[in-house]
Amino acid sequence: MRAILLFQLICFAMFALVSGFVTKAEAQEELGREEAERLDGEHEKAEARASALRKNVSQVRAEIADIQQQLIALAARRSTQQEALNDTEERLEGLAFQETVILNKLDEERASLMDLLAALERAGMSQPPALAISPDDANAAARAALLLSAAAPEIEARADTLAQTLQNLNAVRLDINDEQDRIVLQGKTLETSTNTLQELLAQRQKLQQSLGEGAREAARQAQVYASRASTLRELIDQLEATARRFSPRRKPPRDRDANAGNSPSPRQKPDPEAVAGLDRFIAPSGRFADSRGLLRLPVKGRVSHAFGQAVDRPRQSGLVVQARRGAQVTAPFDGQILYAGLFRNLGRLLILNVGDGYHIVIAGLERSFVVSDQLVLAGEPVGELANRSKPPPELYLEFQKNGRSIDPAPWLSKGDSGG
Repeated sequence: MRAILLFQLICFAMFALVSGFVTKAEAQEELGREEAERLDGEHEKAEARASALRKNVSQVRAEIADIQQQLIALAARRSTQQEALNDTEERLEGLAFQETVILNKLDEERASLMDLLAALERAGMSQPPALAISPDDANAAARAALLLSAAAPEIEARADTLAQTLQNLNAVRLDINDEQDRIVLQGKTLETSTNTLQELLAQRQKLQQSLGEGAREAARQAQVYASRASTLRELIDQLEATARRFSPRRKPPRDRDANAGNSPSPRQKPDPEAVAGLDRFIAPSGRFADSRGLLRLPVKGRVSHAFGQAVDRPRQSGLVVQARRGAQVTAPFDGQILYAGLFRNLGRLLILNVGDGYHIVIAGLERSFVVSDQLVLAGEPVGELANRSKPPPELYLEFQKNGRSIDPAPWLSKGDSGG
């Protein structure tokens, strides 16, 4: 009997032990399911956040692209408006000079006429001599009368000349008033465009900053390199080395001809017919190497010093363009801003990476609209020159291929005045 009870107790204990193990296992399994469901939920939330972030980044980039197109169109209008205003100011200066010349001429003619009239007046006031007393005085009186008679046509001619000069002066002053009114209107139009430009640039900068802090760090690092580098080549090498370590270089998207087989080979000037209907300053392939003879100068003006002919040594590796005061500067090609800031004797400059080992250096800026690591499109405003006429502002343009300076002239469109 005692053995049976002992056996029952042992069986009951074993049953309780097994039941405990099963309950614990079921509990652990339930906890595992809950944890898996929680992790799945967090993963779904993370995926949703990532998707929203990607969508937001895509939307921001689309907004930036839209602003870039607006900037390009606005830059073209501002260039035309600025050129018209400068032309009006030059005409006004010419009219002011004409007015000065006419006034000086008028003073001379008035003085000459007054001298002649004074002489005739003195001759006319003389008393006629008595013929019985002095026949010689009578001869003198006759000669005086003949002189008065002969002077009349000259007086009339001088008076007509004086009247014509006064008419010319009046016409010039009317033209001056017209040009002054035109300057006021053109100035207001340009001011409106400038305000729009500033607003678009501010929007673009805000959107650019929303993409991350990389641009700030790139700008800070670029400034450090610029303070240490002694030459442009050294600066570009350092910037490119840093860019290769941290991020691949990019070029902004642009609609191109997808038929690469029809695009010209590098180092050859494209057939003008091959680029008909497209941007004349961009090759269909989108490659800088294919754009020889198509690029526009970054600023409207004339080349004052060709490649290697500048007086100062720092600018002998490129060409110098003399422009009008306050002229806007645009990117000559799609690319990424490698550096924007001051550098040595070249002043404020931009270094644009346009791919395939090519770089464009634009120096002499008074203001810059872009920052390091920013993408720009051809025709997009990137800065402006000094707002002065004497001496006129100058822009320095240098092209480099794998660190070696090359003549920009073969890349520029013939007869192009820039902008």
